[in-house]
Amino acid sequence: MIAIYHLQLSLSIVLYLILSSTNTIVHTFANSAQRINQKILVGPNHINAYSGETIQFPCIVSKQSNAIVTWCWNDFCTLGRTQLIHHETTIDGLISIYQYQAYPRFRLSVNERHNHYNLSIIHVSNKDEGVFQCQVQRTMNANEARSERVQLTLIDPPNGLPTLIIPSMPLKQEQSANITCLSSPSKPASLLILYKNDEIIDGLSSSAKLSFELNTDTNKNLTKLIYTINNPDSSWNNVLIRCEQIYNIEKQNSQLDVTAKIHVYYKPKARIESQNRYPLTANSTATFRCIVHGNPEPKLRWFANSMDLTSLTSSIINIPLSKNVHNHSIGCTAVNSVGVTNTSIRLLIRYPPVFIIRPPKIVVLDLNSKSSSNPTIIRCIVDSYPRSKIIWYRYGEIITEGSLFNLENITKRDQQGVYSYKIETDGFDTIQNDFIIYIKGKPLIYIQESKQHKRLFECHVYSSSPILSIIWKLNDQSIESNDQSSISTTCDENICISKLIHDYRKLIPSSQTLNRLSCIAENEFGIEHSRLYQLERSNDPSMVLVVIILCTFTLIILFSIIAIYCCCRARYIRKKHNSSNKKKLPIVFDEHYSINELIKEVGSLKTCNTSLNNTDQLSFKMESTDHLLTTLFNKNTKKLLDDLSNESSTNSASFHSKSTTTIYNNEYSPRLTEADFTFSGISPLYTCPHPMNV
Repeated sequence: MIAIYHLQLSLSIVLYLILSSTNTIVHTFANSAQRINQKILVGPNHINAYSGETIQFPCIVSKQSNAIVTWCWNDFCTLGRTQLIHHETTIDGLISIYQYQAYPRFRLSVNERHNHYNLSIIHVSNKDEGVFQCQVQRTMNANEARSERVQLTLIDPPNGLPTLIIPSMPLKQEQSANITCLSSPSKPASLLILYKNDEIIDGLSSSAKLSFELNTDTNKNLTKLIYTINNPDSSWNNVLIRCEQIYNIEKQNSQLDVTAKIHVYYKPKARIESQNRYPLTANSTATFRCIVHGNPEPKLRWFANSMDLTSLTSSIINIPLSKNVHNHSIGCTAVNSVGVTNTSIRLLIRYPPVFIIRPPKIVVLDLNSKSSSNPTIIRCIVDSYPRSKIIWYRYGEIITEGSLFNLENITKRDQQGVYSYKIETDGFDTIQNDFIIYIKGKPLIYIQESKQHKRLFECHVYSSSPILSIIWKLNDQSIESNDQSSISTTCDENICISKLIHDYRKLIPSSQTLNRLSCIAENEFGIEHSRLYQLERSNDPSMVLVVIILCTFTLIILFSIIAIYCCCRARYIRKKHNSSNKKKLPIVFDEHYSINELIKEVGSLKTCNTSLNNTDQLSFKMESTDHLLTTLFNKNTKKLLDDLSNESSTNSASFHSKSTTTIYNNEYSPRLTEADFTFSGISPLYTCPHPMNV
């Protein structure tokens, strides 16, 4: 047995070695010859066809001579054996028509010369739909090649309108409802679009569901779009829903739609509209309007501060405004079968500050006593809108702000005196009052002069104990009640007021310039003097009136002098301007120049132009010049020339003088002072390019 086992093992090893060597030799031989990639030069395309048509899928390949071309249908690449039907001769070569025995309507057109392997289907039907692919099989020397997968689709347009399914109307708020849109059966499936008042409802939203169904009997597609209204409200009431079916395949283009209207019962909505100018003020009337809408039509009623005003059913209400209704609420309620809606507003009314706690006019402190009766704070509480701001002062300087004034900081006697508080409220006048902080001891005295009555002085004396006496003094002299002055004193709790009515002219001597008025008071703690009050005679109202009259009279005289001066000055300037206008030509002063020399120069002008050498031209110039001179100097001019000639003779007899001449267009002419002659409109006697020496 062992010998047999060793023999079998040896044979197995020898057989394995032989097979391994053979496989290695085959692989080596196969790798020595590189394979060629076969190609699909022209592949098939997608085809949409009507039932009963004949279609063709092209397939042009580049292949080896021993390769086989096959067609795949729905990934089934063995369609069966083919049978030659006939040959067709064309300019491209011989075409062989084959028929698949298992599928008699499938034909294969083969052109061996150009490697055409086209698949044709006669009288296509719904059974022929699917995916087609052209394939060149693998060989020893070439790899396989596959075309793109293409689809054969049969076209069957819809033959009716889409269907719109809506729930029973009206819809109710907070109850969801579905709107369904169904297309008419077609191939391929139709597109559905849902509109809400001409606005597209997004079909990809979470509330919309789009699905496709296939009818197995007709092999047609059905499109379904379901939209869910989760919470129908007023925005859905009276909305027009439209379902549009679109079918657009090649030359088939149709758009059909159906519509339906949505009605919704929803909870009423309400808002209050103010018909007033803000801000609201006290002692006026405010008008408000409650605007409500809902389905069914809601009923309206008003309420104020949670109190139902059932008697008020109108949509407009008038409310008299006062401080008492500030910060109150006014509202309206709308009710229908779906629900109830409340809305309200708060009345904020502006009114001036009113004291709730007013600070006392005088506060008495006892620094030596720490009893509970000794005040520690002063309160000033006011009611107003807007809220007031309270500021505490002493002699115009801010001490603190707020409704409380702390008296614990007053520890010295010199801190007593007049304090004040100011109440500032936006939109209202500022309220400012004074109060006195008095520290128990000697009296606190202030002298005030009446603003209404200039002859009245008041001495305010503050004391926690009874006042023993009040004395008025002028320049250290006591004042008694008489014809010149009258003194009256009244006392109240912690305060006495002594009034002094005086006559300036009798009480204050005119010779004195410094007059000091003082008030002296006494209580059980001692005597206190007021600050000295300076009196001057200028304070007499009659003296002030006299000063005003004198100042007014002085100003009138001053303005009169200024007016007279301005009038004279204007008259002088106008007269000077008129006299200067008579001098139409500028005046210059030159050396003596006589009429004889003028005549000589006029004669010399006959030879001024060097370009005129002709004797006739020269004589013509001279004659024209003489003629102009004769015309210019008339009878009156000759008399003037005689006078000027005499003047020239006098000057030639060693008398040095200057004659006034005028310059006009570079020509000189004597100024006629005694007779008025004008030469306007006469052209120059001559023109010469060379300047004339004078």
